[in-house]
Amino acid sequence: MDPIAFSIPIHLGKLAQLDIRWYGIMMAASMLLGAFIAARLLRRLGRNGELVWDGLFWIILFGVIGARLVYVITNLSQFGPNPWEMFAVWKGGLSFHGGIIAGLLATYFFFQNKGVPFIEVMDAFAPGVSLGIILVRIGNYMNGDILGYKWDGLWAMNFPNDYYHLNNAGAIILRHPTEIYGMLVGLICLLIAMVVWIETYETHRFPPGANYLGFVLSYSLVRSLIEEPFRDVPLPWKVVDPATHGYGLYTTTQLASIVLILVAIWGLTQLRKWARLRAEAAKRTPRSGGSSGGSGDGGGRPVSSVASVARPGQTRQARRALEREQQKKIK
Repeated sequence: MDPIAFSIPIHLGKLAQLDIRWYGIMMAASMLLGAFIAARLLRRLGRNGELVWDGLFWIILFGVIGARLVYVITNLSQFGPNPWEMFAVWKGGLSFHGGIIAGLLATYFFFQNKGVPFIEVMDAFAPGVSLGIILVRIGNYMNGDILGYKWDGLWAMNFPNDYYHLNNAGAIILRHPTEIYGMLVGLICLLIAMVVWIETYETHRFPPGANYLGFVLSYSLVRSLIEEPFRDVPLPWKVVDPATHGYGLYTTTQLASIVLILVAIWGLTQLRKWARLRAEAAKRTPRSGGSSGGSGDGGGRPVSSVASVARPGQTRQARRALEREQQKKIK
């Protein structure tokens, strides 16, 4: 495994080369494919999917910052000798939990007043994010990072470029291939996201929001069971000794996943209530002139509706101001 996909010769006073790493390629591919899938799914709902591309820069920026920040916090001991490597994102090391939370906030603020329900946007992102997990883990595999515990089981692998080989070049050191476990996590989440999308927006069995909350739930649960116990990461609460068993409990990510799982389950139980509240709010928004009886303004003239004077792209506050003006005219 070579972490460098190819090199580009460059001239900066002297001949040098720019190394293009597999991790960077897979990271870029995951972001572009995720945006492409989300835009296509939103267009199928009759929404303006092109808005995904407009907001992609901010979503990526905050997503990467959040993902790196959480990774560094949960792996502080790794950066003791070289603290500057906390910023070396190109070498790998991003937390999907951190990326999910930061990306969620960036998406919420960008899509405010864009005419696309935020809950539908997040549902549309779930399949692409799941695919991105697979692609990024391929990059991890080529990098030889997110290392597993030493283990000599049936499918154990030797990674000659990992830090175990710094003083043991050429040695065979078998351990869990946690990168492959991570690919399996992404595949399971992708299949679940595809099924839940169909059940939400085609058969209408589930309310909107089920896809993204289902993704948060499935990713947190499946990763905690399939990948996280076998990764060589700090154990703030060591329940099982990895040196003896080849796996460990509990990691910081597993503890954080418990919170996310509980939040996702609570959110799923509230989706129908939220959908009912949105429907009631939509009914209260005037769509045609006058009151229910079609009364005028007291002089026999019909009162124009808010919908007739509201302009596309207006903010919610502007529409409410128009509504108040119309109510004053009625009185």
